[in-house]
Amino acid sequence: MALAAAEGSALEARLNDCLRGYDQGLLDLARILVSESAKDYPNGPLYWNEAADGFIGSLVARHTSGLETRTRGVLGKEVLGRLRDYAVAHLDEPIEVAALAEIAGRSPFHFSRVFTRSVGMTPHRWVVQLRLQRAIELVREGRSGLAEIAARTGFADQSHLSRWVRRVNGVSLTQLVV
Repeated sequence: MALAAAEGSALEARLNDCLRGYDQGLLDLARILVSESAKDYPNGPLYWNEAADGFIGSLVARHTSGLETRTRGVLGKEVLGRLRDYAVAHLDEPIEVAALAEIAGRSPFHFSRVFTRSVGMTPHRWVVQLRLQRAIELVREGRSGLAEIAARTGFADQSHLSRWVRRVNGVSLTQLVV
């Protein structure tokens, strides 16, 4: 859910305490995820990632509800949208928490706490997630080398990018995009 919120598709959604009704589609996706994980990803990690995206998307679409009232101590959808726009426009540059806090109109300390509560991950991890998503897109396009992709997405070098991909996805960058 945290990643769906970070991507903007579930910013104000809450997972229902109890899933209502029988959801064969969701059950099928869960079985695919379990099977792929248990068998060491026979169809490749990209297949697993797409199944996981489908699972989260289905969960958000059919088993969440919007917040009834604006929760105190969280960032609104509009502010999160502005933060995302800024981060995407500046992926190749250092993105400081102070700059994000200024966009949100908060002190850096308060912003970090409220952001983590709103999105489910720290601002730093969120920026890294955005950078990784863009880097994977660029690798799939196949028009740039890994060193150039690392520079264009704000990683120190190719090694730094590769370490983050393995840390987040559990596989190397080349295995992820095969």
